[in-house]
Amino acid sequence: MLNFQTAIACCAAAALLVGCHNSHCNTVRDCAASQRCVSSECQDVGGSPGQLGDSCRSVADCGGGLTCSAESSGFPSGMCSADCSAAQCPSASGPTPLSRCAQIPTGPQCAPTCTSDVVCRKGYTCCSAQGAVCLPISLCVPPACSRPIVASALPAPQVIAFGPHRVGEKLPFSVPANTGSFTIVQQAKVAGLNVIFKGQTIDNSAVPGIISQPDGGVVYDDISFNPPQSPDGGFEPATYFAYYGGGTPSTAAFTLPNTSTSLGAGIAAGTWQFTVNDYALECMDPTVGCTDGGVNTNIYDVSVLLRQKPAGTILDVAFYIVADVRSRSGVLLTAASATNDVDVQRMLKTFRALYAAAGITIRNANFYDVKPADRVRFGTNVNVAATGPCDELDQMFTLSAANPGNTMNLFLVQSIRSPSSGGGIVVGIDGTIPGPSSLNGTVHSGAAVSLAELFMVNGGVCATQTDLINCGPDIVAYIAAHETGHFLGLFHTTEKLGDYFDPLDDTPKCPCTACASAADKKNCGSKPGPGEPIVSALQCVVGPACGAGDNLMFWQLDGQVSAGALSPQQTAVMRLNPLMQ
Repeated sequence: MLNFQTAIACCAAAALLVGCHNSHCNTVRDCAASQRCVSSECQDVGGSPGQLGDSCRSVADCGGGLTCSAESSGFPSGMCSADCSAAQCPSASGPTPLSRCAQIPTGPQCAPTCTSDVVCRKGYTCCSAQGAVCLPISLCVPPACSRPIVASALPAPQVIAFGPHRVGEKLPFSVPANTGSFTIVQQAKVAGLNVIFKGQTIDNSAVPGIISQPDGGVVYDDISFNPPQSPDGGFEPATYFAYYGGGTPSTAAFTLPNTSTSLGAGIAAGTWQFTVNDYALECMDPTVGCTDGGVNTNIYDVSVLLRQKPAGTILDVAFYIVADVRSRSGVLLTAASATNDVDVQRMLKTFRALYAAAGITIRNANFYDVKPADRVRFGTNVNVAATGPCDELDQMFTLSAANPGNTMNLFLVQSIRSPSSGGGIVVGIDGTIPGPSSLNGTVHSGAAVSLAELFMVNGGVCATQTDLINCGPDIVAYIAAHETGHFLGLFHTTEKLGDYFDPLDDTPKCPCTACASAADKKNCGSKPGPGEPIVSALQCVVGPACGAGDNLMFWQLDGQVSAGALSPQQTAVMRLNPLMQ
């Protein structure tokens, strides 16, 4: 305690003079991010001009023709650098360069080379993704990783565009009377990709921190969110005003209402407020359990989308043909051939029928081709175990930028790769729940749908009624309808382990403790992996206590029982999404 107090006194007193200059350093890492290591001492900015990578407050603090990349652009305490879009970076004699040109989101910038984090300033990392240079953690992104920031296709009166804001900032916004829903959108401008939470590397998701309504009441707090456990052993989020399903790195949409409670209460007119936030900011709290990746300098482009009542009934859909497949007649599937292909048209007919049952009309359904290189890259390489913004799944979704508009984007791939697990194979996956509606071209602007079953028809002709056993086009339609439901804000009614339920109280549950097989019941509550329990669709249509196996949003498609059922609250959530017209 004595040493701590002495150190504080030193710095406090020095602040009135010229600062503490008696802190020894071996590398710049030993000093604060705003300081430099000069002659083995940590010194504040000033005196001699800064070298490449040094901290700075303005261009005057940098020498040798360097400029100052500001903290507002994602560089903690500034960084002396140079634009390398048209000029080479400074180099040293010999085989090892002094710096390299880093292709970062803020533009090409010269950055000092490194061999490990120890030679980089605090808040900076030796970024291997950019060829081993010292960069802010938030800017260490592979050059080939595209994270576009796009504008909403909604009419201007429905969009509140805040522009770039740093995490931790509180933003108020006005909600007019008769508003049916609003969506908070955060798009990464400067943000790191990962954090390490309890020893596990996870995507740095963007999610509002605290949302409060006009009376000041908090309706969502991401730090304290913990859905209550129900008597049947599962987690029951329907009583919460807002529900967040996780997994929204770089681009995030948060739509209210999305629970039974908020559907019942409605969206109050007046001034709401939310905190710009991501997991990296939450990791700054030492009690959270993160060991790396925590920063408070990430910047997001922020907007709020407003949707007036009444609820919508019209949905436009864009199908992107990424699969390199041929029809039963041997014709390559393209946007042109899809127009007259009997199986594609049957798929579209069934897709329309599934949504017509919920009072939703599929108005325009357009097919688009992608470049041959994109077919090769994405057609069979989408992997459910790789869902970060730089992975193939999310990079594929950026192709929707070719057709701006307020559309549901469905990417038809040959297959979806997934690790072997109980319950079958993965045939569809969304970018996020909900998706960034009305923003085509982001890393989450769509859903992937496997076409593996499209041209497989037992008997050669699909029956008049929907047949999810023998008619491949009907199966693909069901997958597409399920993934569209996710994009519009719906979660699985019951997850595979039977321990987590959607936030709507009018959808039946299928808890593991009541509905799993006798062999599985002893494992209820266990984590995913060997020996995990499973509640199947067949087990979840045996009565009121074990239901929703026939629901469109059940986690498993089983041709014997899947029927595409939707509850009134599920329909309400979908029809209040900004994608609905």
